[in-house]
Amino acid sequence: MYTIEFDTAFYEALRRGDEAAFTTAFHRFNRMLYALAYRYLKSEAGAEDAVQYTFMRLWEQKRELHPSTNLQNLLFTILKNYLLNELRHQQIVIEKHYEMAQKQEDSEDNLMNIIEDHDFNRHLRAAICHLPEQKRRICLLKIEQGLSNQEIADKLHIALPTVKSHYTQAIKQLRGTLSKLLLILFLT
Repeated sequence: MYTIEFDTAFYEALRRGDEAAFTTAFHRFNRMLYALAYRYLKSEAGAEDAVQYTFMRLWEQKRELHPSTNLQNLLFTILKNYLLNELRHQQIVIEKHYEMAQKQEDSEDNLMNIIEDHDFNRHLRAAICHLPEQKRRICLLKIEQGLSNQEIADKLHIALPTVKSHYTQAIKQLRGTLSKLLLILFLT
């Protein structure tokens, strides 16, 4: 990069708000600033906005200019700060979009789990309905009411080993029925 030297009269004209001096500065630096901004933002509109912002800030700071100020360095510093802020903002936007996509994906997964659970429960109930009556009653008391084996034995007036035996046989039968169903579902 090369430095363009301006004389004291130029800086004084720029400080007073002379549009010709400002136009001269714009024509000397806008393409370099645009190229740098485009390299980082990868957007023509974004690079144009960056250059516009840089010269707007120069105009706002014109009263603070001194002949010892390196105008090129000042413009590049303004642009650098703008680019850093813009890139941070873009990163935040990307992170927010990612979070939103994750939340949507999670809610879709939850919905699928609810549907699958509901579907599985429907098939489980259908399979339980096909069990012999005593096994069906024991399964329903265990699943729906959460009763222990002893509570089921007391409620049905049967021996505890009978409850355990019927429940074990019912579970084996249900596993066979449901595993066939799962195999059919996964193959389709």
